[in-house]
Amino acid sequence: MKNAASPARSGSARRPLLAANAILFVLGLITIAVVVNCFANHSNLRRTVDATKTRAYSLSPRTRQLLADLQGEWTIAMIIVESETDPAALRQIDEVLGRYTEAAEGLSVIRIDPTDSSALGEYDGLLARLRSRYRPGISAYEAALDEGEAAFAELQLFAQQQAGVLEQVAAQLEENDPSRRTILLRGQLLALLAQEGGKVAEEVADARRIDGGGLVPDYETARSMLAQALSQWSSELYDTAQLFQRWRRQDDLDPLLRQLASVANNAFEETARRLAVAADPLRQLPPLELSAIGRQIQQGQAAVIIGPPGAAVIASTQLMPKSNLRQTEGGVSFDQRFRGEQLISATIRSLVLEHMPLVVFVHGEEQSLLAQRDRQADLVGVHNILAASRFDVAEWMVGDGEKPTPDDGQPVAWVVVPPPPGRSLQPTPRQQALIGAVKGLIAAGEPVLLSVYPSLLSRYGQTDPWSELPAPFGLNADTSRVILETVPLAKGETETVHAQAVDDFPHPHPIARALNGRQTYFALPVPLGPADLVPQGVEQYEIAAIEPSPNRRLERDWVSGPQAPQTAAGEQPLPEPVPILIAAERPHPGGQGTQRFILVGSGGWMITNVADVVFKEGGRVALVNPGNHELMLSAVAWLAGLDDLIAPSATSQEIARLTGITEAEEGPWWWLRLDKVRVRWFWISIVGLPGGCLLLGVVVWGVRRL
Repeated sequence: MKNAASPARSGSARRPLLAANAILFVLGLITIAVVVNCFANHSNLRRTVDATKTRAYSLSPRTRQLLADLQGEWTIAMIIVESETDPAALRQIDEVLGRYTEAAEGLSVIRIDPTDSSALGEYDGLLARLRSRYRPGISAYEAALDEGEAAFAELQLFAQQQAGVLEQVAAQLEENDPSRRTILLRGQLLALLAQEGGKVAEEVADARRIDGGGLVPDYETARSMLAQALSQWSSELYDTAQLFQRWRRQDDLDPLLRQLASVANNAFEETARRLAVAADPLRQLPPLELSAIGRQIQQGQAAVIIGPPGAAVIASTQLMPKSNLRQTEGGVSFDQRFRGEQLISATIRSLVLEHMPLVVFVHGEEQSLLAQRDRQADLVGVHNILAASRFDVAEWMVGDGEKPTPDDGQPVAWVVVPPPPGRSLQPTPRQQALIGAVKGLIAAGEPVLLSVYPSLLSRYGQTDPWSELPAPFGLNADTSRVILETVPLAKGETETVHAQAVDDFPHPHPIARALNGRQTYFALPVPLGPADLVPQGVEQYEIAAIEPSPNRRLERDWVSGPQAPQTAAGEQPLPEPVPILIAAERPHPGGQGTQRFILVGSGGWMITNVADVVFKEGGRVALVNPGNHELMLSAVAWLAGLDDLIAPSATSQEIARLTGITEAEEGPWWWLRLDKVRVRWFWISIVGLPGGCLLLGVVVWGVRRL
């Protein structure tokens, strides 16, 4: 019995030791996990790996909305040389295009490698389909070119016959007669045309032939050559006929010379008329989209979209621009990224709509803002995104150029670019002209987007003329003040920030819905609001506002320097949300429809050095402030009355972004502020995830011990 009881007592004595050992083991693992996570949380030690180079792609809401409304059969044909394209980019192309076929029942996608012999049948079928789609346009070109070639052939025959006639006429004139030299010169030109005109006819015939693999002949070259030749010779022959007409009226002219002039006058005048008639249809021919498609296809890579309204092409340099240099072991190479959704969706939209809007940037600068300038103080970024979305873009440099005019039926949006705050308080003549032009646009009922900078004029007892421009819409821009924020730094120091980033746009307005969740950056934000007296019929929509905070305040002393008088520092914190982006509508001054207007309390939000700031993370390049581009796209669409175009685009979906992460105030007990989102995520990642795994392990271990 003793021997039997001894092992039981020994097992009972070991259980506490085993439990203590297990507890110490678990505590050790927890300590290791916390230490490892603390080190991993240090930014200098953190490393990222791009494990999703092809991306699990999802279409943007704007694209899904577009595809849901498509009618009829559509085709997206990707013509791409696989051997010259990054395999990861090819996989992403297939993934993106696959999403298109899933979102639209009547849409099919094909990918063709023109260098692959097995794809030649599919390639030829695509070309035949395009030619069939543009058959009416091709027929119009062919008919006009046929008539032009026939007229040019008649011109050659006429030149051969009349060169001798002019030589006879010149022989009848005296040596000192000034008309003799004119007649001789025109006769020599006709003789040269009779001899060398065949070369022009051959070049036109060559342009009308289809090269191997080509889609259509070079109609544009043939058209321009014939139109120029026929128009030029029509003018020459008409001038010669007028000379003969003057001779016929001279009573003292030799009767034989008068008879020759009479016969020649009729011949030259009639031939000039026939040439002008043949040249006019050639000049009036509209551009043939098929020719542009053919030129891009012949370069080897492009995307062709075909639908019931027509077809369009996107160059490969737009779809996969060779940018974003990356370092490799062999040196520097290009990181190709497929940027197809933005361009393909915009191209489909341009085919569906009869007219895409015209966006006109209105400014008073002496140089163009659509070209690159020093420090990226230009509009190249927003211009590129508008062009990629198939908007027509123009520029009105008030004081230098003519005011752009949209096509018949084309909607337009006027985007005013204000001059940045300068050293001089008085507006220059160009700035005064710009203010006058903006007043004229608003008074005429045009849709206008107006941005404003802060001004120091009010501190000198003067009125800022820019603050008065929104008055017809019952809006007030307090350009005398700026929203500033004090940000704590290390060691108790602080920094004053002159800008605000907004990603929360709760208003139901379509522009707000497109911007919501996308960081939008407003430098030198100016407070906006309704005026004391709002005109009847005006509707106002507050799209963006700066939320109150103990660290934010409205400040008049927002700039330092000799031109800024000293004031008391530190005005009161924001008592309530302050609007910085407002849209408004009013009855059209002309009596029909409504006039739309957008006021932005930041002058430089659209400038390239703000809107196009990017960061690189995990091998991807993305916009820091995607909302700035979204604001431009949605604002011009809303101003143009095309609300259906307003939805988040692919531009702001390059990477996934976390929003609503509230920061905890600095301090020794910040990790206890569980009401802050960042603190909660800190505890979840540092303790929750590893602790949960360990707890699960303990449970499994305990179950197995039973």
